[in-house]
Amino acid sequence: MRKDVITSVLAFVSIVFVALGIFYIQEGSFEGAGARMDSVLTDLPENAARTADETAETANDVIEDIADGPDD
Repeated sequence: MRKDVITSVLAFVSIVFVALGIFYIQEGSFEGAGARMDSVLTDLPENAARTADETAETANDVIEDIADGPDD
């Protein structure tokens, strides 16, 4: 159990550093990369909520289509 937690934390930290490295290459400085990372992390909850809502709506549409039966 403890090994899973440590592995998860290390994976998360690795992903953050990779993202920061990509932003550094795109922006040309760590200051710009940090600002962009702040922007991405600020918008993350809204984007995740929007994506979850869209996924739920699509799943609901699929379930309704299955329940209605084949279209003739």
